[in-house]
Amino acid sequence: MNRMKWVGFGALVLLGVTGCASGKPTPEQEAARQAAAETIDQILTTPLATEEYAKPVRCLSTFEYDEMDVLDDQHVLFKGTGDRMWLNKLRNRCVGLNTHSTPVIRLRNAQVCNLDTFQAMETVIGGWMRTSATCSLGEFVPVTPEQAKAIEAAIKESRQK
Repeated sequence: MNRMKWVGFGALVLLGVTGCASGKPTPEQEAARQAAAETIDQILTTPLATEEYAKPVRCLSTFEYDEMDVLDDQHVLFKGTGDRMWLNKLRNRCVGLNTHSTPVIRLRNAQVCNLDTFQAMETVIGGWMRTSATCSLGEFVPVTPEQAKAIEAAIKESRQK
């Protein structure tokens, strides 16, 4: 998993050609994906202690999180200091986004918000190459470390099917 935080494009010069996978998933892959989505929904709706409940938030300050981990082509985990974490379910599946991708967000201010967009990048010989379609963020759902581990395990299990 990529554990890098990219705040903006800065002086990044994009060299290379866009490479996006466009193959349709097999019925087995789609079934595994749906099972993972159902498992994630179950994890997020499992009753918690009263003090652990938190409502989804529209924006995160760039000072609130240190890392962005791409879990799959529709889920990104934002990790903050201590045990603070937020799961972001992207508005749609993002073609080309994978666990080896480095999300690059073009920020307008010191926040990343619902509906902000990013593209995933990977290093190649000679520079960076865009590897995903434009991805659109959803709401940030606070999760506990235990929920995050369970979500990561559900996604990993769905890939093995």
